[in-house]
Amino acid sequence: MVLPRLRTDQQLILMHPAKIKVLCAGRRWGKSVLGAVVCMNVLRQHGRVAWVVPTYKNGRALWRLAKLLAQPVRQQLDISKTERTIGTQRGGLFGIYSADNVDSIRGEWFHLVVIDEAARVAEGDWADAIQPTLADADGDAILISTPNGKNWFWKEWIKGREGRADIQSWQAPTADNPNPRIRRAAELAKDRV
Repeated sequence: MVLPRLRTDQQLILMHPAKIKVLCAGRRWGKSVLGAVVCMNVLRQHGRVAWVVPTYKNGRALWRLAKLLAQPVRQQLDISKTERTIGTQRGGLFGIYSADNVDSIRGEWFHLVVIDEAARVAEGDWADAIQPTLADADGDAILISTPNGKNWFWKEWIKGREGRADIQSWQAPTADNPNPRIRRAAELAKDRV
């Protein structure tokens, strides 16, 4: 499985030892690419990974990316379109779960959970259903989102700024993405406001 190369700022987040990583970044910064690389790397090591999205439809782009990354080794994997899962022969699992049916994650366990657009997922879903799935394997969580008020995601982001060892936060604008087309699109959007 050949994974996209991460930028230096993305690599710094990936390499940080915190158990919970909170990334508040602008649209098109590269949050999903970072999350996908981390997930596929854990899967490649036969780990168990969950990617949680606010609604089922929010997972479409990620599912397409995951299938694309798995394509070179698809004969060695069990890929289920209907379940949106990819399994390895040695028990690894990558699955996309929807917070609009968060009960589907109960009873599962993971080495890593990524919550995409975490600010749009209910706090109870994180605390009562998602976070407990990390207990068995002492797993890690990556919370990625654009801001959405001062909700639980914001509180977790603040905790990550307090210098604790278990949680770390990052903030980045879209303009930090060096891709000139993305930077130009961000500038155009800013000018329209």
